[in-house]
Amino acid sequence: MDAPKPFFETLGSVGESYGDPLPVTLSPELIGLLSDQLYRSPAKSIEELIINGFDAEATEARVFVPFSGDNQTFIVVHDDGTGMTYDGLADLWKVGRPKPRDGTMPVRMNRKQIGKFGIGKLSTYAVANRVTYLSKSNRQYLGVTINYKEFASKPDSTTTDVSLKVRNIKNFVELWEDSTFRSAVEAVGLDGAKIQSKDGWTMVLLEDLKPKSHEMTRGRLRWVLSTAMPISDHFKLYLNGQEVKSRKETFETVVDFQISQLPSDRLAGLEKTTGYEWSVDGDSLVSKLFSQGITGRARVTKRTLATGKSAEVFRSEGFFVYVRGRLVNEEDARFGLHELSHATLNRFRAEVYVDDLDAILTANRESMEDVSLYHDVQALLNEVFNEARQQYETYLKKERDKLPDAREEQRNWVPERLVEYPIADSLRSYSVSLKGSEPDDSWMYLSINAESDIEELSKILYSRNYAPRQDKYQYKYVALGRSERLVRFDPNTLMFTINQDHELVVAYAGEPVAQRLINDIVTSEALLEVYLREANVEPRVIGEVLERRDLLLRGLANAQMFSLTALSEYIRDSYNKSTDLEIAVVAGVRSLGFVDKHMGGSGQPDGVARFTDYPTGEQIIILEAKSSTGVPSAKDINFSSIAVHMEDSHATGCLLVAPKYPGNEDGNSAKSARDDKISCWTVKQLADVVKAAESREISARDILKIVTERFSPGEVDNAVCKLLDRPAWTSQTLYVAIMDALRQTLDILSSSPRSVTMIATQIAQMEGFDDITEESVRAAVANIAAASKGALLLRSNGNIILNVECDELDRRVQSLTGKRGKPRRKGAFGEGP
Repeated sequence: MDAPKPFFETLGSVGESYGDPLPVTLSPELIGLLSDQLYRSPAKSIEELIINGFDAEATEARVFVPFSGDNQTFIVVHDDGTGMTYDGLADLWKVGRPKPRDGTMPVRMNRKQIGKFGIGKLSTYAVANRVTYLSKSNRQYLGVTINYKEFASKPDSTTTDVSLKVRNIKNFVELWEDSTFRSAVEAVGLDGAKIQSKDGWTMVLLEDLKPKSHEMTRGRLRWVLSTAMPISDHFKLYLNGQEVKSRKETFETVVDFQISQLPSDRLAGLEKTTGYEWSVDGDSLVSKLFSQGITGRARVTKRTLATGKSAEVFRSEGFFVYVRGRLVNEEDARFGLHELSHATLNRFRAEVYVDDLDAILTANRESMEDVSLYHDVQALLNEVFNEARQQYETYLKKERDKLPDAREEQRNWVPERLVEYPIADSLRSYSVSLKGSEPDDSWMYLSINAESDIEELSKILYSRNYAPRQDKYQYKYVALGRSERLVRFDPNTLMFTINQDHELVVAYAGEPVAQRLINDIVTSEALLEVYLREANVEPRVIGEVLERRDLLLRGLANAQMFSLTALSEYIRDSYNKSTDLEIAVVAGVRSLGFVDKHMGGSGQPDGVARFTDYPTGEQIIILEAKSSTGVPSAKDINFSSIAVHMEDSHATGCLLVAPKYPGNEDGNSAKSARDDKISCWTVKQLADVVKAAESREISARDILKIVTERFSPGEVDNAVCKLLDRPAWTSQTLYVAIMDALRQTLDILSSSPRSVTMIATQIAQMEGFDDITEESVRAAVANIAAASKGALLLRSNGNIILNVECDELDRRVQSLTGKRGKPRRKGAFGEGP
């Protein structure tokens, strides 16, 4: 038997031409961009057609897709919506325009439209070469077919103009006589009588299928469509004859009660608000004004109902108030109530049936809200919500109470309801880039690869319960730039990437205790974004809030600067700002051990620094800062004026700081520096010395020696290099080496005490300690003993007594080693550097 003729061929011979041909102008690039890239998944193409049906006020959509074993060579999407007129078919191909709500699409249910720019219609390009739209509207059957091959055949053309002929099929019999059309109708579970009796419908028939259409599996397609379906009694979806339920209907329910089961204290509160008595009659609540009774059910789910693709189609959360079978608050999830907790509302669903409200439904919305009956229903719904919220919080408390059953290292001190669950709830509210609108997108902290499977990630996050987390959250520090965000958080990898260049982080660099606090701060900042998303705050507002908080954190970090690393960066950044460089130089010299003051102004130095040295007594040096974007000239520096400032201040030297200096060692500037005894430092040299002050044990005495003995730029450079090069190791690296050596020697002659000699011998074999001396090791061990608060003792004979385990010693001396010790109490949340 010959294969049936494709319907797109039949359409040209049934009925008659109707209206002018529809002009379609598309470029191959546009089709490729909007369809092949935006709708790479064929399942998403089917989803878009279903959403189009929803926008057409359909109560049901039926889909047929041939899977393995099926003989059919077409895909069918049918909906019983209002159908399309000629103008509606014409509008199909006007890309970039929203679908109008005028005569082209009659209004039947006053739904909120989902399709915005008509892009979804091109999703069919990813699945088929031929797409036919058949529609019944106003007792008229119209059809049109597009052949995508006509656009793809001219790849060098900027645009391709095609005219589509609309066919007017005068009666249903003409359609039904076509075997392919009959097969398509039967494939979606309908028959001729059913489809003919409908006032309106649209059928999309996809033929000449592309290879990508065969990639769809029944399970995958059903899952994709279920995620796009809201929990709804007025819109149903069928795939190959089987109803597709919303995936949200499978969410675990943690609170579930009938309206008639409200406890007595809730009924007492309701009676106080309304002023009359309420009672339970079977499964109904009744009163003198609600004689027909109010019934319904309230539920709270473990997962949020307020996100996902289905939320774009229709909400699944909130109140659903029915009057004689009609939903009266389609877009108002709160039914006019405002003070409702988002955390509960997003998981809350209550179907409430109030037939006594029928008497006031003829009034418009504004006047209806003035009727006391309406407010009495609000009072009831408020009690229902508060009861659901109370039961939900009781459930959360019971979950928290499970914590004591876990061992120490498995305890979740940070429960999933504060981390995994809100992250999962908020993921689907993000765009592909997971960023807000300009100019705020750079302040979004969540960072997820565009290829991530959001649904699968949400499932994983929700699968974590109060058993031990499989993987702990990780923290790593990466140089991302001074202007970049504080943190990037990837829920896929559980990684918080902290910007080590951020001013807040720089301000506390090298402080192990502060590092733990930084980890906590970035965690709370990233989750603040999550909580705001969960509360349905607009991305633009979230971006503004996060940006202002970031500016506040930067300002607080700079208000009082303690970190030498932060001060060093401030010195570097001030090279071209006059007053800032003066302040930076004064602060930098102060960090090296001087007592100094910022002066500035005409006729006086930028700063004066004092240091009392034995046996010479107090010595004074002046501070001068010459900011510049390049190399300041000798005239800009004005050595003679600086010499006058030295003399007036009775100073023994001058520390001059500039970005660079003109000429060379034989030039006039170097000669003036030597003649006037002005020590010429660069901004970089001062910043480097300040940063290394503690680790290299640099003192004011070292600086005085250079300032009073080395003057030209070359002389200062040589002296600073020697200062920073001594020795190859630093105090901090020596402390770390001693701690490592203690661990390594624990199993050597364990019955004998450790000694400085034993530790020094071990360290001498380590890389970078070729010039180490036993005297240096003894001095460092003495410092560790002093900081250990009794954990380590150094005897006069050089013996070392360790009174605690090495892990505890690590914790006590972390201020010296700069290494964060292990926590004294273990937990299952996170770990990091």
